[in-house]
Amino acid sequence: MKLAVASYSLHQMVYDGKLDVFGYLNMIKHDFRVDYADIWSGMLPTLDEAFIQKIREEMDRLGLKLANICVDGPHVWMADPEQRAAHKAQMLEYIRAGRQLGAESIRIDFGGRDEEMTDEALEYLIATYKEYCELCGQFGCKIGPETHWGWDRVPEYIRKVRDGVNSPWYGILYHIDNLADIEEGEELCLDHCMHTHFPARSITTKAKEIACRLIKKGYTGAFSVEHHSGQLEVERTHWQLASLREIMAEIAAEGVDTQEKAYMSQLYAGERRT
Repeated sequence: MKLAVASYSLHQMVYDGKLDVFGYLNMIKHDFRVDYADIWSGMLPTLDEAFIQKIREEMDRLGLKLANICVDGPHVWMADPEQRAAHKAQMLEYIRAGRQLGAESIRIDFGGRDEEMTDEALEYLIATYKEYCELCGQFGCKIGPETHWGWDRVPEYIRKVRDGVNSPWYGILYHIDNLADIEEGEELCLDHCMHTHFPARSITTKAKEIACRLIKKGYTGAFSVEHHSGQLEVERTHWQLASLREIMAEIAAEGVDTQEKAYMSQLYAGERRT
């Protein structure tokens, strides 16, 4: 069982100057007691090789591995060609950092928001992800979008890009339930899942179901909690992680074919008292 804590869970502490990437690494090892980091790019003020090497040395000292780098900022598609080129140049630096850190997966979003995906954009997304997959495959890392915002949440677009890239190093970071059409897109995301984000709401609704489905599909990535409230972040992330741990213990005890609802789901639904 690979558990991780997404560093975005502590984003307000970062914004307030109370936490940096080194504090996060020590926190997940000694406080949250997980062995996999899930680093949000907001914790990386620079991609300078010397700075990234310090992170790698601290991870090695603590016995941590890097499940994922979540890249906010550069997107694959930008309508303006100069911006597009600038985003690509920056992303290549993140891939270099991912190699240095031994990342198992890297997330970069499609881009796009309210507009429809054009043929030009689709062709560029496919070609660019193919290039990124070739680079990431050299160090055993998957790369792809998260069901996060914009085009990344649209099953039609997810399928078209996936089919066009057609690489074993392409994957999807499934942010549980965050799809424009869950019924249409969820199975697709689970089939190609490289990493997960379990938000707070999923813990009391479908975390157990999703975990079982992923395990049955042979998923080898981390089960990562991501908190979003920006308040009481340490305490609420502890609750989220402990709840996911309990769910994974239920699955270990009952088997992946269990039909039993998660204890937490029953409790919060008022279906049981103890």
